[in-house]
Amino acid sequence: MSEKILPKDLERVVSRYDHNPIISTEDIPFACRIVFNPGAVKFEEKYYLLLRIQDMALTSNFALATSNNGINFEMPNEYVFSPMQGAGDHRGVEDPRITQIEDDFYITYTAYSRHGASVGLAHTKDFKDFKRLGIIFPPENKDAVLLPEKVNGNYFIYHRPTSSNSLWAARSPDLIHWGKNEPVLDPDIYSWDAEKVGAGAVPIKTEDGWLHIYHGVSFRNYRLGVALFDLDDPRKLIRKSENYILSPEKDYERVGEINNIVFTCGAIVEDNGEVKIYYGAADTSICLATTTLDKLVEFAKEY
Repeated sequence: MSEKILPKDLERVVSRYDHNPIISTEDIPFACRIVFNPGAVKFEEKYYLLLRIQDMALTSNFALATSNNGINFEMPNEYVFSPMQGAGDHRGVEDPRITQIEDDFYITYTAYSRHGASVGLAHTKDFKDFKRLGIIFPPENKDAVLLPEKVNGNYFIYHRPTSSNSLWAARSPDLIHWGKNEPVLDPDIYSWDAEKVGAGAVPIKTEDGWLHIYHGVSFRNYRLGVALFDLDDPRKLIRKSENYILSPEKDYERVGEINNIVFTCGAIVEDNGEVKIYYGAADTSICLATTTLDKLVEFAKEY
């Protein structure tokens, strides 16, 4: 039996990169206020981060950073995806999650308009040309992430209606028409995620279930935890960690545009089982933490 991981030993689960933040506004070669909450994917041995960058007009856009090692990124010279009149996101595009399904990449994002926050879906094959597929959840809704494959003939998505404090699931035959919505993960009133929970990185398929790194909020602190959902029914929660895996503790996580936040939209699993978690720190910069898939599954099951 593996040794039980106690709260004081959380550093055994997730380790911050020594030289965080890995991306800040100083790295962006054009004027902007903040950069944070990137979507992340690895394809053909190259790392892609879809950065959320807030411009000087306080509007969020997406720009693409690339890397050969997942640490040192080549910075973008321009935006690749920006708000568009008539698209339901003319006031901002935020918090992208990138899901690879075969040779296609789907980006779920928070779309802001005069009606509020909704969930937009876009598609690309090369991160150069993006096609908007429309608003798939109307206001008020956000924090949506797609599973990377069909389950029993349906696509699944996790999302959070802003009128709810819980994570919800929905399913679709075609990625456009979504239904059968139901809550699948609730906050624990006396825990680190007591106020609300929401989606984080793209769920990872393991032998023990769909592993989801999600965020929880308590006392205005945004933290990360893990949950396992059934492989054959992603609506069914198997276990969730009783403690968080990452909490705002460093200065760059505690002080910024909004204090006390660690928030992930993307994690990459390497062939050797290492997991790179890319996260926004204090809504101001982008940081990196590493762990292993085995540790995350163990923490969800055993702690």
